[in-house]
Amino acid sequence: MGQTQWSGKSVMPTDWKTETKFMRDKPLYFLDRRWYTTGNNGFRREKKTMAIQLLKKNSAVDGDMDEYRKNLRGHRLRITGLWAGVFAIIVIGALGIRSYLTHRVFSGYEVVLSYERSDTMNTQYAEFQNYVLKYGSDGISCVDNQNKTVWSQTYNMQNPIVSVRGKSVAIAEKNGTEAMVFDSTGLQGKIQTSLPIRNIEVSSQGVLAVLVDDDNVTRLYVYDKSGEQLVEAKFELQDTGYPMGMSLSSDATKLAVSFLQVNDGSVNSCLAFYNFGSVGENVSDNLVASEIISGEIIPSVRYLDSTHCYAVGTGGILLYNGTQIPEKIAEIPTEQEIESVFWSDNALGIVVEGTEKAHELRVYDNKGNTEYTLEFDLDYSMLKFSGENLLIYNDFDCMMVNRSGNVFFEGTFDESISNIYSISGNIRYMVMHASRTDQIHLK
Repeated sequence: MGQTQWSGKSVMPTDWKTETKFMRDKPLYFLDRRWYTTGNNGFRREKKTMAIQLLKKNSAVDGDMDEYRKNLRGHRLRITGLWAGVFAIIVIGALGIRSYLTHRVFSGYEVVLSYERSDTMNTQYAEFQNYVLKYGSDGISCVDNQNKTVWSQTYNMQNPIVSVRGKSVAIAEKNGTEAMVFDSTGLQGKIQTSLPIRNIEVSSQGVLAVLVDDDNVTRLYVYDKSGEQLVEAKFELQDTGYPMGMSLSSDATKLAVSFLQVNDGSVNSCLAFYNFGSVGENVSDNLVASEIISGEIIPSVRYLDSTHCYAVGTGGILLYNGTQIPEKIAEIPTEQEIESVFWSDNALGIVVEGTEKAHELRVYDNKGNTEYTLEFDLDYSMLKFSGENLLIYNDFDCMMVNRSGNVFFEGTFDESISNIYSISGNIRYMVMHASRTDQIHLK
């Protein structure tokens, strides 16, 4: 091939200026590996073709996205439906289990553990948390469900009285001058009074209220669990009457006392409420509220918690509520005479004469609502809450009722019963006979 020889003169195409001018006037574009100007017909055709292709491509992408969104919605609906079904199965299963447990009935029992009793016939018992208290004139002990001693304390009390509430228990000698406070670990404090003790009431924190006699005056002393005096108040019998019952609130800041008043042959009751906090400090003897109930005797008062207090008398039930100063919020009249009154930390129970059977049981919550009623014929000697259940029994026969009011056990024991306590749920119980203690399992 021949080679081009370059000289000093420039060699250019004759239409270079025209081509340059054309390229200067029209912008250049690079499309599909080729250069175009805006004035080039080929560029316009290519651009139109590309636009059509892009439109088709975008239409295809939009269709794919619509299909994706549709599938995603379907997937989410399936997942939601699956979890809804799982949740429904769980709820139905839980309701079924609850219904089964609520309506389950036991027809017998087996003794799983038995041991001889070493205490005397004069020993008394009380339920304390998951333990049993044994107490008499010479001492008190706390035992577990294996009959193993958790703690014990000796004393000399001819007529011991016990108060149990939550995590604390107190014992004192009625008409004596000594009291003691315990928790699950043992002795917490001793109290010595100079006047005879009439009644005691302990709170879950171990605060102890003590009523003592002083001729025509009844005095109230409040101690902490170590025995240090916190409050002192007095009641003139001619003004307030004879104290019949008292109860501390769960926070130990309020005290309810029921007094019996007899004037000119008429019998009335006086309910008095005391506040040991800052509100009560501003009034005489810490008395923040009182009410006279004419023609009725009210021997039982009970704080179920820190605010709700029941008073039960010959005319029916009164319910008071208040964080500082209690006010009456409900009256529940009873046409029949109240045979028995019993409590738990969240419920009140009474027994009246039944219409179809010998007795009618009524249980109320802490707001005065009826939880359930039940009629029964058992000629009972003891009726009490134990754990979440209600135990009704006499020397040989026993009936157990759950918190829904369903009887889940009725049976007769071969040996006389002195006490029954719940150990675990609806199944395990401790039964105390005259000569031995049995741990039973319902079946």
